[in-house]
Amino acid sequence: MSAVPPPHLPPPPPNMSPPPGYVAYGGYGSVQGNFQRIGGLTKWLVALLGITLVVQVVTLLVQFTLRDAARDFLDDSISSSQFDDKLGLYLGVALLAAAISISQAVILIIWTYRLAKNHAVLGRQPQAFSAGKTIAVNLLGGCTLGILNFFMWRELWRASDPETAPGDPSWKQRTVSPLVGLNLGLSLAGIAAGVSLGLSGSVGGVRTTVSTKDLAENLDDKLLFIAASGLLSLAASAVFILFVRQLSARHMRATRES
Repeated sequence: MSAVPPPHLPPPPPNMSPPPGYVAYGGYGSVQGNFQRIGGLTKWLVALLGITLVVQVVTLLVQFTLRDAARDFLDDSISSSQFDDKLGLYLGVALLAAAISISQAVILIIWTYRLAKNHAVLGRQPQAFSAGKTIAVNLLGGCTLGILNFFMWRELWRASDPETAPGDPSWKQRTVSPLVGLNLGLSLAGIAAGVSLGLSGSVGGVRTTVSTKDLAENLDDKLLFIAASGLLSLAASAVFILFVRQLSARHMRATRES
């Protein structure tokens, strides 16, 4: 009697491991935590940044229309109250800009906080800017002329690299978008232009906390320099909008947020 042949065993399954850098949405977070979504916040943030950009343009244009009124006031052709009446539109736009900036700051704080939280889930360690520290940077970074923010944005960009596997320490060596440095450069140039002329604390370069006469003199003598400072600020704002959009798309790829 012949021996029964052993049963034919199927070949071992092929390698089913995911490609390098793949992170299923919430997969790595099942151990380290859960990813927080940023898509909706990004839309709100970009919208507010866009409105701010429009308000900056309007403010700059309004300042040009006030130059003749400023000269008439300085020549005593019109009274202080008449000049104040003509300033109404400018002051209204300035108040609108202040209100928008508060909303923008709140959304930006929550947005960056979630980015940093998600980076912890992805194992991006060590983080110089943890979720809590991003709040402080957003609130106090202006005191450093945006330099501290510059370093925060660099880290957030690197940590959002979708090609870096969770827990891979090489994320700190990733290249950074040139928009980060461009935004800082334009912002510092705009600030320098304003400071060199003795201007500060305004939405387009003209101070809103000085006397009516000082404001009129700024509009009359320094309008071209105010315009230069305003245009630099506009360029910095436009670059920042592009950066936010690119960082958001990059981050959402890393967390597999649809």
